[in-house]
Amino acid sequence: MTPDHLNVALIGATGKVAAPAHLNGLAAIPGAHLYAVCDIDATTIDLLADRLGAKAFTSFEEVLADPAVDAVDLVTPPYLHSGQTMAAARAGKHVYCEKPMAQSLEQANAMILFHEQFGTTLMVGESYVFHHPIVAARAAIENGDIGDVLHIRETKGPWMMRREETSRLDGLSHEASAPWRVDPALSGGGRFPWIMDQAPHFFATARYLASGTEVTAITAHSQTGTTASEQVSETGAPTGQAITSVAWSFEGGIDSAWNQVESSQEAVSEVGFVTTVHGTKGTLVVYGEGGGAAPGMRQPPAVVLYRDGHTRVIDRENTTDRVWISNNNYYDSSHQAALQHWVDSILTGNPVRYSGEDGRSELAATLATIMSADEQRTIAPADVPAEWKAYHASER
Repeated sequence: MTPDHLNVALIGATGKVAAPAHLNGLAAIPGAHLYAVCDIDATTIDLLADRLGAKAFTSFEEVLADPAVDAVDLVTPPYLHSGQTMAAARAGKHVYCEKPMAQSLEQANAMILFHEQFGTTLMVGESYVFHHPIVAARAAIENGDIGDVLHIRETKGPWMMRREETSRLDGLSHEASAPWRVDPALSGGGRFPWIMDQAPHFFATARYLASGTEVTAITAHSQTGTTASEQVSETGAPTGQAITSVAWSFEGGIDSAWNQVESSQEAVSEVGFVTTVHGTKGTLVVYGEGGGAAPGMRQPPAVVLYRDGHTRVIDRENTTDRVWISNNNYYDSSHQAALQHWVDSILTGNPVRYSGEDGRSELAATLATIMSADEQRTIAPADVPAEWKAYHASER
């Protein structure tokens, strides 16, 4: 590592969902040099390395043995995160680990401890809290524009993928192109695999807008149906159950809720991720991943404040997104902002804004959500046993 750049190895580099955003993000960061790419398919990784002018690896252990590698960016399935993160720390490498950071709190604790012991930086990849409109909404809250936060409501509506993105994914959905998302053991979600991928996002967003307070109690509802978040069998048919709504409370009395709406685009007024923050003096409406108006409807600004009978645009941010048909830039830019922060933090020796402890908080809330849906009762994240996993040996 030199004072002005970091040699980064991207692990899981040939993935079709998050990996391209990481590749694009790293390429745009002045302090990041994409030194190496690693994946298990030798032919594919060689082609990618040749295109990028990077070194190709098919072995993570060989990546860690290379003294030129300063840091690793893990875009791998959750079941690999703890082992890879701890091995990297032992090798003296800094780590950016995609969420969810682990499958149990015991694993998360060990990941944090290893990086403390070896003096390396661990940042969990939570792009939502680096998404421009969400950052703008947090600034408005800190400015007192809505008074004290009372309630945060999040909705995940149907996604609208761009034609180019669907083509890149060979016509498959994000879930089908990243099979771990719907696998009980690979995701760590057991009967509710997809929620392991999505819940860290909505808990992180709400906690960020609640100024970092911790979740105290969670109640989750599941139902049998044919939603995009269900486990998908080898034939492509949905099976099992989906968690479709979650309610929780923060310290200090802030209440929050998340709901998934799986209808056709023609049946809704809004698509993608939408957050409404109610305060004692006003309300913010914030559009996140793929968020905006449904086709044929007027696209709103990315962040709007309602107060005293007036409407004020906080963040217009109507820019083109590579992935979503949306009214705000999300996917590549948010990953780039998070990775930029990670690189800058390492080069300057400053702490990261979204640490292993933050990732652990969202993991605890996610596991409590699954436990709540399983047991049909309210669960406190603090009561989730450290060793508890949402899947069983028979599901592996």
